[in-house]
Amino acid sequence: MTKEQEEQGFRITDKRGFREDGEVRAPEAAGKEEEPSASESSFAAENASSGKEAPPGTPIDFPSYLLSYYTQGLVLLGEVPNPYTNKKEEDVDAARHTIDILSMLEQKTRGNLTKEEQQLLESVLYELRMKFMARTKQIKY
Repeated sequence: MTKEQEEQGFRITDKRGFREDGEVRAPEAAGKEEEPSASESSFAAENASSGKEAPPGTPIDFPSYLLSYYTQGLVLLGEVPNPYTNKKEEDVDAARHTIDILSMLEQKTRGNLTKEEQQLLESVLYELRMKFMARTKQIKY
């Protein structure tokens, strides 16, 4: 801990509905906090599950979700450069895991997707599987 942090200390806010002497506090003073708006809380919920921060107002839909896995698979197979390092990197085991996730999604969503979503999922899986097999020398691509 730095000297500045030690001097600054920490702040305790009493949010209980009563005072030390047992008397009830006034309703406006009893732990009143601002609640986030509906759009802020839905944005936070979306970002908590994805692990990424998207600009406010950017909706997530199934095709963009699939394409994020597709892009991740391409990066892991060394087909495109990693956006953080701008270098082509290869992690075949992680690529296999990404393909397995997409396969699971295909099984679990069977019968619940639109024709376009199903076609996108099938084509993404096909391309990643072929690139994976070519990368691991199981087929010539």
